[in-house]
Amino acid sequence: MRVIPALEAFRFLSVVPVPGRPVTDDRLVGAVAFFPLVGAALGGLLVLIDWLAGRAFPGAYDPMAAALIIAAYAIFTRGLHYDGLMDTADAFLGAGSREDRLRIMKDSRVGAFGVMSLVVLLAVEFASILALPDYLANTNGRLRWAALLCFPILGRLVMSYLCVRFPYARDDGTGSAMVVNAGWKELVLASAIALAGVSCSFVFMVRAPWLIALLLLLSFGAAEAAGRFFSWSIGGVTGDTVGATAMVVECILLVVLASRLPELL
Repeated sequence: MRVIPALEAFRFLSVVPVPGRPVTDDRLVGAVAFFPLVGAALGGLLVLIDWLAGRAFPGAYDPMAAALIIAAYAIFTRGLHYDGLMDTADAFLGAGSREDRLRIMKDSRVGAFGVMSLVVLLAVEFASILALPDYLANTNGRLRWAALLCFPILGRLVMSYLCVRFPYARDDGTGSAMVVNAGWKELVLASAIALAGVSCSFVFMVRAPWLIALLLLLSFGAAEAAGRFFSWSIGGVTGDTVGATAMVVECILLVVLASRLPELL
């Protein structure tokens, strides 16, 4: 029954309270297919917050909306992906051997590289959300809302892709069941869900279907490059590297959508 893996995806990736039995490995495997669905729920929440900020803070809409969007993202995800980003930065910027990198990612403490990476990412995301244009030329739909809806979807599609495409770097761990056992069936379903969400953003909300190809190309290209790097350096991916890659890809997408590239294309 598909509803159970979908709920497990929300239990694993969000703060949403999900009743039921404790998570089992087989249910976590099925949850990989529904990661983009969690992203769609998060994207909808971000759009709602942006709309509310425009009415609550008309004199300081842009900075307040950006700050509240980032705060809502962190709360919804329980900071899970931020933790992965910091652990990955500490491991890969502060160590050289495979064993040292895996050990550092297991360490609950955060080092200077981890803090620096999080500060830089949040600053770039804040500036990008601040710079998102409301509308795209020659369209009636709101580019800003389309961007806020789709970037969490594609970030979680990247997570599904990494879980299926690359091996797990450890013998065990939080992500081992998903990475070792998830297959192409889960990735196909995750891709279909993500494509539906992105299509709603850039076909129905903003009449710019060519943006779909650009965003998918960037997402899959970055995920493949990151996965190959992690496979070469530590023998595969871990939960931390999967979360870190998703965060970086989301940041890249926001930068692209806030730039002039959509207008030029």
